[in-house]
Amino acid sequence: MDIVKISALCIIAALLVVFLKQYKGEYGFLAALAAAVIIITFLFSQLVPILNEIYALAQKGNAVNYYKIALKALGIAYITAFAANSCRDFGQSALAAKAELAGRLALCALSLPLLSGVLELALTFADV
Repeated sequence: MDIVKISALCIIAALLVVFLKQYKGEYGFLAALAAAVIIITFLFSQLVPILNEIYALAQKGNAVNYYKIALKALGIAYITAFAANSCRDFGQSALAAKAELAGRLALCALSLPLLSGVLELALTFADV
């Protein structure tokens, strides 16, 4: 992953947005949105090989179900952070807090099968 390119793009985009907001505020928002789309597209292209490698490791260890849950949890965390940060950028901290609460509840619901499996394993060891 080329963090230098991503960082440079972020800095250039931030400078462009600040410059455009002085003259045409609506263009500043569009420039920020375009930069975000470019960065996310680049990050997703870098993420695919990493996820494939992790999936291959999960298959070797018979942990595919745990991999799927972890991947869903990661997705929930990123989506929640994106939504909350977007709300904060628009000055809506109350909505950001609600988005974070929704993300936490989704993670709790997602973790129930894991908690059940750990509890069953603990009970198996307790019976020994």
